[in-house]
Amino acid sequence: MKEIRTSISEDYPEIYFIEGQRDGKYPYSHSILFRDTLIDTGISSGFLRKLKRKAEINNVILSHWHEDHIAGNRLLPGASFMAHQDDVPVIEDVSKMYEYYHVKDHPDQMELFQSILEGLRLEDTTINTMISDRDVIRIYDFYHLQVIHTPGHTKGHCCFYEKKSKIAFLADIDLSTLGPWYGGADSNVMEFEQSIKKVQKFDIEIAVTSHKGVIYRAKEIQKNLDEYLNKIYERDEKILNLLSETTPKDLEDLSGNNIVYPRYTEYEIYEKLAERVMIKSHLEKLSKQGKTSLKNSGYILN
Repeated sequence: MKEIRTSISEDYPEIYFIEGQRDGKYPYSHSILFRDTLIDTGISSGFLRKLKRKAEINNVILSHWHEDHIAGNRLLPGASFMAHQDDVPVIEDVSKMYEYYHVKDHPDQMELFQSILEGLRLEDTTINTMISDRDVIRIYDFYHLQVIHTPGHTKGHCCFYEKKSKIAFLADIDLSTLGPWYGGADSNVMEFEQSIKKVQKFDIEIAVTSHKGVIYRAKEIQKNLDEYLNKIYERDEKILNLLSETTPKDLEDLSGNNIVYPRYTEYEIYEKLAERVMIKSHLEKLSKQGKTSLKNSGYILN
């Protein structure tokens, strides 16, 4: 049987990296365990059942509301759940996901999401404790887990920093090669940009992300964060290069140019919708910066 629980540091043997199914690729994600406190439950039902046989889980912290991070909640009925107040409405009523993903008015995308969410067997979860930026969650009065509110991916997205060990769980500031994702109704590219810069100010020696895994050494972590942040700037440039000073272009003109996704996956039907939302967020950002302006329902370069 594959070991899904791995100690991250010899100095802190009770902090574990919990591997998600399919190496944490969507619709699953990696987690981290501090003694009896688990952050996120999307490792897969099978993996979570294995983990429960090896570890006592009394507390669950949810980094944000996305399905690949909360799908295992139903398997921990006795646990106490925590989440940021901005994400609580969706966690407590998962039917809101269709609205937040912009799919209610798109039958094809709606059908895709229904199949994913039903497959994950999502259930509403009551949040017992709401967390806020700079809160410190004490775990057996030994580990002090600081909440870092990092909106952009979702409004209530949070990262977590354990001060003593300098270990951070960055959740979906996931340092993946795709780059940041901000295609939901509560997403925002400018907030995501600021959240990455906020995380960079912490002295992190070991970082765990939801889809990339464990990254060691502060220098390597900062390099990964820089590259991740640069993905946003690269998308800015792609959009600016498609615009002109005379001919307005709207979202329809800009979509389908692989500005976010270098190639589409089996979820292409939704990825194109999300990409459109993300392009719109960039256009709003570029307009605020004075680089573009709206003309005849389209955008031109200033």
